[in-house]
Amino acid sequence: MNDDAQGTEQLRLLGFTTPEAAHKTVKTLSTITALCPRIDEVIKLAANSPSPDGALNNLERIFTGFDEGALTAFLADPKNLEHIAFIAGSSPFLSNILARNHAFFNWLFLEGGLLETKNTAAFAEELKKTTASIENFDDMAKALRLLKQKEFLRIGARDLLAFAGVEEVTAELSALASALLDTAVSFSIKNLKKTYGAPICRETGKEAELAVIGMGKLGGWELNFSSDIDILYIYSTDDGETTGLASKESSKISLHDFFTRASMHTTKLISGITEDGFCFRVDLDLRPDGKSGELANSLHSAEIYYESWGQSWERAAMIKARPVAGNLQLGEEFLFMIQPFVFRRHLDFTAIEEIKAMKEKIDLSLLRKDPDAVDAKLGRGGIREVEFFCQALQLIHGGKDAELRVKGTLDALEKLRQKKIIADDEITTLKNGYIFLRKLEHRIQVVEGRQSQAMPPGARQTSELAKMMGFKDNGGKTSDKVLREEYALKTSAVHSVYRSLFYKSEEELFKAVPESLIMLFSGDTTENEALEKLSMLGFKNAKVARGNLLLLEAAPHAMRLTSKGQERLKKLLPVFLSKAVITPDPDMALAHTERFVAAVGPRSMFYALLSENPLALNELIKLFGTSAFLSSALIERPENLDILLSRELNLPYKTKKAFDDEFFGSILSAEKNYEEKLDALRRLRHQEIFRIGVNDIANAITPRQVSAQITFLAEAVIETAYRAAFEELGKTYGEPPDKRFAVIGMGKLGGAELIYGSDLDIVFLYGETADDESVAYTNGPKKISNHEFFVKLGQRIISMLTLRTREGSVFSVDTRLRPSGSSGPLVVSESAFIKYHLDGSASIWERQSLIKARPVAADLQFAKDVLGRLEAAVFSKPLTQADCDEMLRIRRRMETEIAKETNARYNIKAGRGGLVDIEFLTQALQMKNSGINGLITPHTMKALYRLKKAGLLITDDFNALKTAYSFYRLLEMKQRIVHDRPEGVLLKNSEELDSLAKRAGYAGVKNGGELLLSDYIRYAGKVRELYLKALHSQEPS
Repeated sequence: MNDDAQGTEQLRLLGFTTPEAAHKTVKTLSTITALCPRIDEVIKLAANSPSPDGALNNLERIFTGFDEGALTAFLADPKNLEHIAFIAGSSPFLSNILARNHAFFNWLFLEGGLLETKNTAAFAEELKKTTASIENFDDMAKALRLLKQKEFLRIGARDLLAFAGVEEVTAELSALASALLDTAVSFSIKNLKKTYGAPICRETGKEAELAVIGMGKLGGWELNFSSDIDILYIYSTDDGETTGLASKESSKISLHDFFTRASMHTTKLISGITEDGFCFRVDLDLRPDGKSGELANSLHSAEIYYESWGQSWERAAMIKARPVAGNLQLGEEFLFMIQPFVFRRHLDFTAIEEIKAMKEKIDLSLLRKDPDAVDAKLGRGGIREVEFFCQALQLIHGGKDAELRVKGTLDALEKLRQKKIIADDEITTLKNGYIFLRKLEHRIQVVEGRQSQAMPPGARQTSELAKMMGFKDNGGKTSDKVLREEYALKTSAVHSVYRSLFYKSEEELFKAVPESLIMLFSGDTTENEALEKLSMLGFKNAKVARGNLLLLEAAPHAMRLTSKGQERLKKLLPVFLSKAVITPDPDMALAHTERFVAAVGPRSMFYALLSENPLALNELIKLFGTSAFLSSALIERPENLDILLSRELNLPYKTKKAFDDEFFGSILSAEKNYEEKLDALRRLRHQEIFRIGVNDIANAITPRQVSAQITFLAEAVIETAYRAAFEELGKTYGEPPDKRFAVIGMGKLGGAELIYGSDLDIVFLYGETADDESVAYTNGPKKISNHEFFVKLGQRIISMLTLRTREGSVFSVDTRLRPSGSSGPLVVSESAFIKYHLDGSASIWERQSLIKARPVAADLQFAKDVLGRLEAAVFSKPLTQADCDEMLRIRRRMETEIAKETNARYNIKAGRGGLVDIEFLTQALQMKNSGINGLITPHTMKALYRLKKAGLLITDDFNALKTAYSFYRLLEMKQRIVHDRPEGVLLKNSEELDSLAKRAGYAGVKNGGELLLSDYIRYAGKVRELYLKALHSQEPS
């Protein structure tokens, strides 16, 4: 090159997009003595790389300041320059590592690093050498991150240069993560022992252990360059504590505290961001109870969770679970323990619908986030479809065939082929598609090291990606077009196989409607024929159903719809009917459908939305046939249909913090006046109940989680009302000198067992600092006594919750469980509350109610301290036979005055052997044995577990009570969701019983109502027997 202009023009012709800048870079590289003779080769290699300009820029950064001797040695192998040019033209991420650390460069190219392959043991050995003497947390974090960078460089380079295939790359990344986690766990536990001593199991006298379970891609040996690592922490037992330190008092802590701290430290070591970046992002959301759950769980508590409350998606997640760090034997014990939960003995075809629903939610979420994105992982025919396809079939058949319980996706495909569950050609399609997409995903992520699976939108970036994948311009087609065509071919083939298991097309959805149903809308069916058909379909009142059909049939013409809108609605009507007949209550479903169509009117966008979203349509009609109060809420505001497609459905379970943040942020705004806060509080409460109910109907949450969600909602509502009321009163009266005030939850609120339509049982408690309360006044413009202030505060809170405005009310409130009941003061001082319960004034039922007492709002620590003092005193009193006799008397009265049972009428809550029997039994055993530490808890199910653990309930009795309690709660929940009001009655041979049976899991079972009632009577008989035994009653069970 003789001059700048000539050199710039040559670079432009070679494909450099910024030839002037590229020419300057070439001149800089030419000044490097060892590189100068080969500068033309550098230019040619850069021009043939995915990003010519990027290659030159990155080579300049890498070689600037490089040792001439090392560079000469590097250039001695002609392949090295080709390799470094391709890396530089492909990945700024890897280039940055090389530019920052020349020692890594030498190791990779001069010391054989590029040719190495490593497993977990090799990584662990290297970590042992480099970290053995490290004592400081920051030094350890730095060492882990430097090794991660070094190994990412080697693995990424081998991937880009095709030295390693997809399986080898993902396995090495997974092995690296395992080794880093194991080192972090060991370091964290070693350091914690210096503060708290060793964690010792009381029963064995040996050290308790911690295991890290890898989930998802980590568990399946399938990590990519920007994967989160999904993990959960399991420790061996809760029974024990640390040894403490002789030199430090109060240094003993529980095993739960110890391993929670160890888990926190480990997570921070791996995911914390420092000047050296992070090792891996850590995702702990797959642990029991998700974000709201404990960070670490004992083996026993995990067993209880998965046995009692594990969900379908957790079964799918556990397929790939494997021990990755800590005590691997403990991890294997955990996996063996949950095998019956993951893989059921019978063929489990419910998995198809459950996984299908999960994927539809992902599709909707992706559509909302970026409808134009081409996402190799989550998109149509993407990686997730291959994974879900495998997982569904593993769940279906894995219970009977243990050989299908493999972790990796490719291994699973091979097993499915061997077992002839899937045809060879379909396996080949999925395997080829999966390998192609994983390779593409790696190339996308190795460019910048970012967490993305989406193909870049621009032609230039796509062309660079295509060249990294090995595609070139071909037959007049540019490389980016060749890549997109190959992508479309592979994903279309994958999606076709995926749909064959999970889906019917939209056309098939309409075709799947029987001709006989379509005929009901044709006008050619006589009234008698229609009535006969509707009766056969399961409608109890065929005449009313016929009337609703006629109104629906007339709707497309009666509304001012476009011709396309009319056509779409006409096609939807038979689909509506076909979905209605499979709901628990077809009559109710059809009636609500007619009301909904009338409310929507000519707004054709709603019909388009339902046509294009079968999941939303299914959920809508299921809602119409399940819950009258949720249906009415939607019909009154059709725009709320959005929630069936919204991100809210992807969050069926919110944490308490999420509820608090939402309510405090949106309602306690300085811009809102008091009346606006009242309306906002009601709107948000109704939205949340609707979200919870929709997810309940979709079986996305368990009855226990429904109760938890409604309890979190109630707590957020009460706290919001307290803050708003305190602020409002302060404007007139100022603040009292002692501001301690708390709301104590009682009954179902205290036990975190709220259901739809539950009242809130609460007690208001306040503190007092002066001996003579008459001298304690507020400091505002209008002064009132402390007691008066807190009475007004309690009244204002109740008003905020119960007052009916144009937006409705929030919750009903019951304060009768305060000392002296309705005749006592609305708010109770600390001293009066304690005195009442300690001086013998409290009856046995008040002692029972105190078991359920739990701080729920305002000054929680104040309430906790008061209740702690009472628990020590009140429950230290022995439960006498006279107390038991009084409890029996109260129960008999409830049966007579509330349950009113007959041979054809049963009461789930107050009847013989019902919920109250279980609660009374549990409370009696708690009070009889209150000296046992930790036995007093407001939560009935937790209390049963603790009674079993303490040896106060034998396993058979515990199982009977647990099963009955869960069954009763399910029935109660499924009844309440219909009308949002207390019922609890089972009527023999009734339509209501048959509908309840369908909602409670007896759908498709012959005589489901009779079977449900038979199950109830059997459970109730056993519960009554155990209840009488616990209270030492001689009356017949």
